[in-house]
Amino acid sequence: MSAMQWEAVRASAQWAAYGDALGFITELTNIAGVRRRAGQDEVTTTVPWKRRVGGRYGRDMPLPAGAYSDDTQLRLATSRAIRGDGEFDAEAFAKIEMVAWQAYALGAGRGTKAAATGLMRVEAKWSQNVFATKAARYVDIGGNGAAMRIQPHVWSARDLTNWDHITRDVVRNAVSTHGHPRGILGAVLHAILLAHALDTNELPGPKQWRPAVDWLEQVPDVIAKDDELAYLWLPTWSEAAGIDFRAAAVTVANECRAALEAFDPATPLPTETYAALVQRWGGFDDATRGSGTITTLLAAVLAHAYADSPEAGLLLAANTLGSDTDTIATMAGALLGVVTAGPPPGTVQDVQLIDSEARRMWDISQGREASTFAYPDLLHWSPPKATLDLVGHTPMGPALAGLGPLTPTDTPAASNQATYVWGTLPFGQSVLVRARPDLRPLDENLLPGDVRPPRSRRAADVPKEQQLLFEAPMQAAVSADQRPVHAGTAPGAVSERAHRQAPPSIEEIVQELARNGFTPDQVGRALLHQIRGGRYGVERAAAFAGLLARAYHSEQERPR
Repeated sequence: MSAMQWEAVRASAQWAAYGDALGFITELTNIAGVRRRAGQDEVTTTVPWKRRVGGRYGRDMPLPAGAYSDDTQLRLATSRAIRGDGEFDAEAFAKIEMVAWQAYALGAGRGTKAAATGLMRVEAKWSQNVFATKAARYVDIGGNGAAMRIQPHVWSARDLTNWDHITRDVVRNAVSTHGHPRGILGAVLHAILLAHALDTNELPGPKQWRPAVDWLEQVPDVIAKDDELAYLWLPTWSEAAGIDFRAAAVTVANECRAALEAFDPATPLPTETYAALVQRWGGFDDATRGSGTITTLLAAVLAHAYADSPEAGLLLAANTLGSDTDTIATMAGALLGVVTAGPPPGTVQDVQLIDSEARRMWDISQGREASTFAYPDLLHWSPPKATLDLVGHTPMGPALAGLGPLTPTDTPAASNQATYVWGTLPFGQSVLVRARPDLRPLDENLLPGDVRPPRSRRAADVPKEQQLLFEAPMQAAVSADQRPVHAGTAPGAVSERAHRQAPPSIEEIVQELARNGFTPDQVGRALLHQIRGGRYGVERAAAFAGLLARAYHSEQERPR
């Protein structure tokens, strides 16, 4: 990538968040609802507003101008899970990010929420999150909850023409929550279109849509080349779905071709024409509104039609009530930002964090040194059973499992058994968390490695009054210009402190596995981690396996 394309990555991230923030205001409501939220019949820019959170019996909470929904939340989560060497940590994303997200999710879809709940199960993995509940079945989740979050895989790609590598990471991301081919392949289709835009600095049009759709039939081949997808995910999925994935990919590709054949790209796309297209493709129907493929196609068409007026395109998406306003706008924004000079015209929440992560993705794409988020050790990861307990008290104050200390920035609001409060995380992200008013202790093993309290103080030792911080006056928010900046990042970038952690030695890992009784799941995960360890992964894995075998046999021979 060139310096010009760094600006394209940053603008893509900013415009994606702006589209999300616009469409979030109008999501799943009518004109009267928009009037209550925004004070007028249409959205024209981002404004402060109120939204009910926590379901029917939740609370109406104030949201700042530019507040974003689960689209941008999970996009940032995806970005954090991409390590400094460019590898996507699918297990950390699934088991830590998706689980922690349940405490602060805004506007989350039913399928993604059900999948996140499924990932709290001990036996669930990113590649084997097959579940069936009264609310949802994994193999039926084909919405756009995966497609909306996968842009960082493209922003960090070292070769935008290597569709195999981009597709592999996108599929690894998608299958942790989405089991229907439309949800998986819709994410791949959006990624390929975005890769074309970044590679050529041109928005993909009808000539590029067809090859991108044709590529969907090659996704089974990409899956076959990846051991974990081929030998762990695919057999489990095939048994649960009862169909052949290759045949399903052909079916989805044919659906996309049929939709595009009915669209005339030479026709201008004013409000009435766009609404008619949404109607024709099922974008207003409850059963298909959030389809991964339909949303991707609508975003592509909208971006192509409004290449010269991106704000108008996003406002059209946001004000087409009854459609999936925020996700169509956010995906169109990711495409439009690539060819748009300058930031969006309205306020975007956490823009410094968005810029910082975009810069990190670009650094990775250039092969430059980049930081890696210091996730808790998955060998010790055992989240609370209840999502209300994902926020707990520690000697440092409130903290969110997996992501670190939480600094409250507003007055809390209570509703039934939960308390809602805005706070900031160490890396600068704003979150509206849902927690118990009397926080329970949070195990230090659930905190990132560089923010754990001293072992001399346990969470249980915290005085009772400090366990009720959500009932005390909130601390003032740290202003954006007071957050520390580290060398080598874009102006306004947040500190890399949360991206550093010295890895344990293989001897320490083997000792920990021995203490845990050589649990097969933990042993397999630890071995895979060594294999992925960069240039010397094979050597480290061999050394690890030798130490592990000796430790195991020594344990077996010990007198009982």
